[in-house]
Amino acid sequence: MRLFSDGEFLINAEPRSILAALPPFRDELPGLTRQLLDVYCASLSWHQHVDTGARRQILALDARRLGHGDLAERIEISPGGRQPTWRSVWSTADNVSSSAGATMSGHGGGINAIVVAGLIDTAVAVTASADRTARIWDLRTGQARHVLLHTVPVDAVAVTSVQGRSIVLTGSDRLVWWDPLSGEPLGVLDTGSAVRQLAPAADGRVVLATGGGPVVVDLPRRGTRAVRAITVTAAGRQARYVAACHERGTQFGLSVTEGNAVSAFTLSDGAVLHRGVLRKADRITAQFVGDVGDQSIALFGHASGACTVVHAHTGTVLHTLHAAGATRLRDAVAALTVHDSRDHWCAIVGHRDGTLRAWNLDSGELLRTTQAHAASITVITTHTVGGRRVLLTSSEDDTIRTWDAETCEPRDVLAGHTSDITATAAADVENRPIAVTGSKDCTVRTWDLRRERPSGAPEGHGNWVRAVVLHQEDGLLRAVTACSDPYVRIFDAGTGRSLARMAVPERDFLQACAVFAHDHRTKIVAGGAGGVLAVWDYATRRRDVTLRMGSAAINTVAVHTGVNGRIQVIVGTNDGTAARWEPYTGRQPDRLLVPSSREESVACLAIADGAHGPAVVTGHFNGDYRVISLEDGRPLQRRFHSEAVKAVAAGEINSTPCTAAGDDAGLITLRRLDDGALLRTLRGHRDAVRSLVFGELGGHRVLFSGSRDGTVRIWDPTSGDQIDRIDLPDFVQTAAHEYGTLVVGYGREVSVFTTTQQQPPAPRGSD
Repeated sequence: MRLFSDGEFLINAEPRSILAALPPFRDELPGLTRQLLDVYCASLSWHQHVDTGARRQILALDARRLGHGDLAERIEISPGGRQPTWRSVWSTADNVSSSAGATMSGHGGGINAIVVAGLIDTAVAVTASADRTARIWDLRTGQARHVLLHTVPVDAVAVTSVQGRSIVLTGSDRLVWWDPLSGEPLGVLDTGSAVRQLAPAADGRVVLATGGGPVVVDLPRRGTRAVRAITVTAAGRQARYVAACHERGTQFGLSVTEGNAVSAFTLSDGAVLHRGVLRKADRITAQFVGDVGDQSIALFGHASGACTVVHAHTGTVLHTLHAAGATRLRDAVAALTVHDSRDHWCAIVGHRDGTLRAWNLDSGELLRTTQAHAASITVITTHTVGGRRVLLTSSEDDTIRTWDAETCEPRDVLAGHTSDITATAAADVENRPIAVTGSKDCTVRTWDLRRERPSGAPEGHGNWVRAVVLHQEDGLLRAVTACSDPYVRIFDAGTGRSLARMAVPERDFLQACAVFAHDHRTKIVAGGAGGVLAVWDYATRRRDVTLRMGSAAINTVAVHTGVNGRIQVIVGTNDGTAARWEPYTGRQPDRLLVPSSREESVACLAIADGAHGPAVVTGHFNGDYRVISLEDGRPLQRRFHSEAVKAVAAGEINSTPCTAAGDDAGLITLRRLDDGALLRTLRGHRDAVRSLVFGELGGHRVLFSGSRDGTVRIWDPTSGDQIDRIDLPDFVQTAAHEYGTLVVGYGREVSVFTTTQQQPPAPRGSD
């Protein structure tokens, strides 16, 4: 443990050996050791794939993100006192967490389900995976105890007890029950179709959701091998959800089958107690069943965003919860739970658009609405932490968030997974409340729920940062961002202080932005996934103009200011259109590039000035690179790449106008603007190039490139040499450079770097 307090050891040691020795929780470690391990675990998945120089940069940046500025400065300095060329000044911290515990790897596919349970000697998590295995993990150590092999993906797991003996259940193309202590199978039942869900009941029974309908299985007792299974055919076929319920001593099952049929049935003989169809044209998309007082209550979420509350035993509909205006596909209910509030029972409903709604179950009143996530909420659960009820919401935005259940005030963001969160459970391990989460990234992680998010970090972004623009206002540098949510954000580029957040009322997901001047006032223009284009006045934060371009998503925006202050906003859309719009003339946009049946999305564009006048340079998902006259739309050049072109920029090399185009193979092509002659190809990135920007360092022209490989590379465009590299712990989507300041959007974060380099450094290798 002493070595874990040495930052240089963490930088230089083999990450796999550190991962094997990491304690799952760090709350009892000395302060510096705890800080260093918090920082190390923040980007654990990236440390395993980078060299020591990159690891130093990432650790310093993560220390900055976690609020340890002094530690960041110490990590940045290499042995011998060598200072880094680029130093982080500030960063948002929306996708980093100090609450991370163990990272449990071994699954070769996404995690489909998780359940936690206590055994004789420890607490365990049981996980089901698409890799055709289930695994039993020791939550004290983070190590796998057993691998339970199947021949097809495992979709469901459960833990139950039969005559006081713990049993692990797994559902794939059959039901298998296992001894959790030895990992040996105890029995198998061929169900005839895939098992989608498992719901253990009392007395060794379990209810299965299968393609043939709900099935009740009575597991064998000690000394017997007999297993009894009843298919409840009267409930219908294609069971999607099942539950095992009890009310006033009565045990029964509940199921949702094809056609939105909801049925209750006895567990002893499968006799149907009631069967009805809920909102037949409004597909059921989520279910929760729990005890509310002395009644068993079922909540059914629908594709419309509505939620039906039903008395499970009788089938009586108690409430229909439906927020006004929730009618779109992304309003569909995705996750549900119920908890006991101070003076009423509360239903928590999570939607596909990331919205979280709380309802009073007694009155059916909507209590509050929160934009909890940037993508669909996948799981909602509750746990008691320090005597207070805490909500946990998991999402396809790769994060889990915790909330005070009474107020819905945020407590923490549990970030570290690199793909959708698909399963979440909560438990107490040695009196420590933890969350256990599984993801499509094939890992299982634990989180300490007692730790809360530190205050003071700059406001973060709810989704991947798609665009960053720098501009000066009143002598101060500002950063403007768009991140596929309804907001444009403005930050002080020197301090990270949030200055403003402007929204489009259409709730469009903005993903491109630009800044320009009009009548001596600064304006911001942004475009969104729903085809909305809006212009705000920077000083007043009010929208000047809003235009709906159509149904095609706006992928990219640029602005050209011509003679006499003529403003032209150029947009590229995902239907292959490049359009020109003059926002203060009242005229409708006209198209510079008209899509044909063979065209694909405009992924990026830039404005250039050459011998033919101003031109629009476009890159396309089908590999096209084009140069078009801005004045009349004449095609000037067209080149083809073997991979999608998702980044272009315009600048100069030795006073000659030129362009740069980056593709999904990681190649950057430099061409002369006027005739398209190839100047050189820059090689170094190991994944798609997503951002290009020309800049100046020490009076010399340079090119910045950002990539999905997690790096920003700085090039001398004249010689083609790579002169520097900045490593980051996520995919780089966008970057901007002005006045010696570099702003990088990677994942959901924005970080600002400065350099004291007065001259471009000597060329640095690509690795």
